[in-house]
Amino acid sequence: MIILGMTGPIGHGKSTFADALAVLEESTVHFESSLIIAEVANAMQNALTDIPDPYNVEQLNNWLRCLPPILAEIIHVNCAYEQLKLEQKAMEEHPVEYQKLILHVENMQRKPELMHQLITKENKESYRPLLQWLGGYLVQKIDSGVWYNEIVRRMRQAADAGCKLCIVGGLRYPTDAAILRGAGAIIVKVYRPGHLQSDMLDPTERERQNIQVDCTIMSNGTVADVRKFAELFYQDLKDNKIEKIYHTATV
Repeated sequence: MIILGMTGPIGHGKSTFADALAVLEESTVHFESSLIIAEVANAMQNALTDIPDPYNVEQLNNWLRCLPPILAEIIHVNCAYEQLKLEQKAMEEHPVEYQKLILHVENMQRKPELMHQLITKENKESYRPLLQWLGGYLVQKIDSGVWYNEIVRRMRQAADAGCKLCIVGGLRYPTDAAILRGAGAIIVKVYRPGHLQSDMLDPTERERQNIQVDCTIMSNGTVADVRKFAELFYQDLKDNKIEKIYHTATV
């Protein structure tokens, strides 16, 4: 099975490129750490009976008490609540690390329907603050490979089932890339020149810039260009001769 890990700024074309590759290979599986995080976040949301005060650490911690059994069931990680609980001092000294959690709770206060609405690929933008916070917080509190170890477990199941191409999107940390490389992956960066890079103050977005990639795909054309380019790139992948840099449109 060919394993392709993708990184790059939000909104620079990773999903478009992944979709173009999936059209070429019927036996494709696509994993996103954000969607696995969303599985955990959905279980967290379902555990809520009342929306906590975003500035009350005790109320927020009461919510986090649900996490250990959720993590054991969904991503096969065993941890104690004491590992996960919020500390007032840490929140005051490093507020940027917690502002996304606070923002999500504030969003629920404004829109209570977010409380028990299922998080999906289509609506995940509404839950991005929660997904970003949860993803980074568990990396910090439990293990740097907490999400990608689970992806590798699911990848192996896909390989056993006969899958030929596995695409893993949304790499944010160098450790993500290292875990995938250990499983035989090629790491590519998808970058759209001149396009805005959002959320650069977010810890996960800052770390993404430190990922060492095997090649960079400059998404400098249209969606049609990306689809045409995907054929060339996939053939290079199968031939094991990828180049250091590609352009989706003729420069």
